[in-house]
Amino acid sequence: MKKLLVAATLMTAFSFANANLTNASVNGERVRVGDTYGQIVAKLGQPVATYDYTKNVGGKETPVREVSYVDGNKTYTITIENGKVTHIKTSR
Repeated sequence: MKKLLVAATLMTAFSFANANLTNASVNGERVRVGDTYGQIVAKLGQPVATYDYTKNVGGKETPVREVSYVDGNKTYTITIENGKVTHIKTSR
């Protein structure tokens, strides 16, 4: 029982440390799933890091861009597929 409690505690701590969001306030600006890359850059400026790749979705290559912004002690990683935000992840 003690091992189960420790495992549950660690999983909960990890969930808070690395959360998936549908919207977030980054540097005082609201970012939402569905925003375009242009809207993100207009609100937040250039990201501190960018990673471009493609993934196969239903037999079709889809362009993906992950951009990172730092706000205080949090790092926000925003995933953009086909020009639209699909995921917002935060970590400390």
